Amino acid sequence: MALSTSAVEIARNTMISDVKDGQSTSNVSPFKKKKIKAEDCSTSSHGISTAVGSRKVGAPLYWAEVYCSGENLTGKWVHVDVVNAIIDGEQNVEAAAAACKLPLRYVVAFAGNGAKDVTRRYCTKWYKIASERVNSIWWDKVLAPLKELESVATSNVVHFAQGATRSSLEDMELETRALTEPLPTNQQAYRNHHLYIIERWLNKYQILYPKGPVLGFCSGHPVYPRSCVQTLQRKERWLREGLQVKANEIPAKVLKRSGKQNKGQDVEDDDCGEGDCGGTLALYGQWQTEQLFLPPAVNGIVPKNERGQVDVWSEKCLPPGTVHLRLPRLVPVAKRLQIDFAPAMVGFEFRNGRSLPVYEGIVVCTEFKDAILEAYAEEEVRREAKERRRTEAEALSRWYQLLASLITRQRLHNCYVDGASSQSAVNIATSNDKSSLLASGSENTRSPPQYHQEKPQITKSSSPSIVLAENHEHVFLVEDQTVDEESSTRTKRCRCGFSVQYEEL
Repeated sequence: MALSTSAVEIARNTMISDVKDGQSTSNVSPFKKKKIKAEDCSTSSHGISTAVGSRKVGAPLYWAEVYCSGENLTGKWVHVDVVNAIIDGEQNVEAAAAACKLPLRYVVAFAGNGAKDVTRRYCTKWYKIASERVNSIWWDKVLAPLKELESVATSNVVHFAQGATRSSLEDMELETRALTEPLPTNQQAYRNHHLYIIERWLNKYQILYPKGPVLGFCSGHPVYPRSCVQTLQRKERWLREGLQVKANEIPAKVLKRSGKQNKGQDVEDDDCGEGDCGGTLALYGQWQTEQLFLPPAVNGIVPKNERGQVDVWSEKCLPPGTVHLRLPRLVPVAKRLQIDFAPAMVGFEFRNGRSLPVYEGIVVCTEFKDAILEAYAEEEVRREAKERRRTEAEALSRWYQLLASLITRQRLHNCYVDGASSQSAVNIATSNDKSSLLASGSENTRSPPQYHQEKPQITKSSSPSIVLAENHEHVFLVEDQTVDEESSTRTKRCRCGFSVQYEEL
């Protein structure tokens, strides 16, 4: 897996790999031989690179390391480039890669199906490639199983005194190289350097304490170890870490607040309710703080501040003998049980141009924790049952409204749509009869009557013949009404044949 990954990176010209082979050969005392493989970064048919590299031929992508042990059972891995006939030329690898215009971001050694990052051995200017590498935590997790295999392959042969192995000594060597990197010559390199710093690159929340020792100078600026850089914070921020500023301490730095800063600053940094809301901001260093001391709870009484609450910036800010319960609706339960409590202020939020406190849960004494949680559980069961009943009643009410709306809609449809259509049909039929009678009367005046001998046809109808007037009004008699007991519907009928059906509620 490591070899295939290396091959992909080599194809992209982004990684330089160092190949290890921990297999030893017999009859060789001071040296442990390894397989040696060398390639160059160009596509030249020669396959040979110069010692310092060039754009035309390129720098080596592969070389070997041979472990050389001394008489005192100590040794080191030696760079061997058989293609260019170079031994112990690790200091030239970075120059060769630079000549080939390849960044020396990763140098990975492979042995025993494992791998190990040895970039520190070949890179003398770590600050130039540190920003171009992937996240170091992710990279270490990826290499962890491969590093273990590599350590077994290179350390199970020779064990050194005091329990040190070959792999641990190599780790110490790489760490020593990381801590003894030479000083950069330009000021920009000190901005994010992991070892050194100049004072001009400190931000407003940083200070040098103690201010020394001076390791050198860069363009007239003294160079200090980065370990001297201290981060300053306000009193409230130190309280979140369980620290309080010592009495009679002078601020290490005082900053001026600006209008833009007050309007656009982070919500967590805006603690005007706790700190100084004036035009200055007092900052303190960690050397000016001590462990936070809070009065303990006595006789079931929670110690509160002047506002009758407890500022719970973190769990370290809780008074001894108290506990923070982060549950909603706890105040009525504590009042019902008559238990002393204090609201827990956990921070501030910026809303409507103001900084407002945020409360979450309550602070009670530890001995009342189980009683409050038990009562809270019972109260939540009753609340959920009540909420369920309320939801069911609301659902039934909405179903009743829906069915009532459907019934009303059907009644209106029967009354105004069907009734209007039947009335219009009666009116049309009546007008047609009148027009036919008028037409026949006019014809009789024009021509003499003709007599035909026909037998009259008498039709019998079960329903009485009713002549409808033009302005007929429906009359629903009581004896013409029928009731359906199963569906609770009542039907009204007029003598004209019009009926209305409705449901009794």
